[in-house]
Amino acid sequence: NKAFVKNTGLSLYLLKAREKDIIVKRRLTDTPKTLEDLSQEYQVSREIVRQIETRAFEKLQETMKLKAREMKLIEAN
Repeated sequence: NKAFVKNTGLSLYLLKAREKDIIVKRRLTDTPKTLEDLSQEYQVSREIVRQIETRAFEKLQETMKLKAREMKLIEAN
């Protein structure tokens, strides 16, 4: 469904800049960055990068679930 794909892409705009950057660099590229790479780039620990990535993914997941329910692509809980 093109509308769903469009709306899930827009979900990235709901993320903070650093969350979006980490998700894109870790999950949406052909050559993903490692936690170590991003920890050096942001000057934080690998664990902090992992936590940011997890939080961002959860935000995206929730947004996509809500949109999928709206569009009746999945059942409401």
